[in-house]
Amino acid sequence: MAPVYGVINALEKTVATMNFYREKDPMLKDPMQSSRAMTSRRRALLARHAGFLLVMPVISMSLSGCASSSRTDLPSGNVHETLKVLAERHHVCAVALAVIKNRQLESIDSATACSPAAALDADSVFQAASLSKPVFAYAVLKLVAQGKLELDAPVVKYLPQGYRHQFDPLKEEPSELVTDSRLQAITVRMVLNHTSGLPNWASGPLGFDSAPGAKWNYSGEGYVLLQRAVEAVTGQPLDQFMSSQVFKPLGMLHSDYAWNERIGQHLLAGTKANGTPRVVPDWKRPMAAASLYTSAADYGKFLVTVLNDDDLMKQISALPVTVDPALGLSWGLGWGMERNQDDSYIWQWGNNMGYRAFVIASVRTGDGFVMLTNSENGLDLAQPMTQKILPGEHKLFQSPMLGVDVINLLCKTLRVCL
Repeated sequence: MAPVYGVINALEKTVATMNFYREKDPMLKDPMQSSRAMTSRRRALLARHAGFLLVMPVISMSLSGCASSSRTDLPSGNVHETLKVLAERHHVCAVALAVIKNRQLESIDSATACSPAAALDADSVFQAASLSKPVFAYAVLKLVAQGKLELDAPVVKYLPQGYRHQFDPLKEEPSELVTDSRLQAITVRMVLNHTSGLPNWASGPLGFDSAPGAKWNYSGEGYVLLQRAVEAVTGQPLDQFMSSQVFKPLGMLHSDYAWNERIGQHLLAGTKANGTPRVVPDWKRPMAAASLYTSAADYGKFLVTVLNDDDLMKQISALPVTVDPALGLSWGLGWGMERNQDDSYIWQWGNNMGYRAFVIASVRTGDGFVMLTNSENGLDLAQPMTQKILPGEHKLFQSPMLGVDVINLLCKTLRVCL
């Protein structure tokens, strides 16, 4: 039984990170309530699916294989043919791809693999999930350049009324005024490079996973904290500020940090690993860490802007924080970084319910791509597409950050699609 509970415990951990969806999707409501509720649910799951025990060796091999593999077999053909084959192979309902060559937008491509086929075009909008963070970081660095924020100033310097933490970012209440004195030590730089010490998400009172500045610890909560400072400094809600200072100047006409009717007209519905629709809430409240709606063409324009700004690239990569030295991974200001003997790359992945996204680019050559999908299988395309567009070994795919998605594994192997 130990291997069974090992996988179930991994499932619990994965589900826990999605806590803010608990009231929006009835299928997820029970697992989100408490560890005791999950315990009873997992027992019921085992009872209802006795075959679970029989396929555990398969799941174990899948887990170990995903963790150790650094390359995948690539389909032959050009980028379009490769994308189409991969979408069909991994049952990705819709994927849009913007390819960058020599710091210029070279092409926009797409593929569909579900029936009926998604109505996919150049203006199709996806939830970009954590690809929100580099765009927000870009806006923060613009405020730093304007003298409105300081990288090494405490974030709370810009919040004279203190910081009120929302237990659910989709709702204003419940919330609490954070009184932990360690909050005073978190700087703007620490938030951008994920050394704030805050957890990724906290569905109750906000605590610390580590001391501010002590080590790298991926944190969406830190980005929400900095969002409040940006809103205070600019006097605007995040979505309005981003629209006026980033989206309009860059010609990103199908992007927003909050759902509205304009976005809704072009938004593709999210899907589970088996291709069935995933009911997810609309982000009607902007959140810097995860609520970006965008198209591949729009995000491609943003990536081109970043790659063509030498001063910005130097600022992003000047003082990276070590994440995994064995894999050459570190984190700059708003971007993950991978370094090898020949080059360095900026990258970020995105994981929202019903959507997956990925972006990577070479600092040296200015080549790269952004990939948006409306499928929970979407990240299965990230490594082979990276090998296609940026040939060579990319050890970032060996990182636990891009490890096994247990919910998808259950869906694919047991047809238990939560």
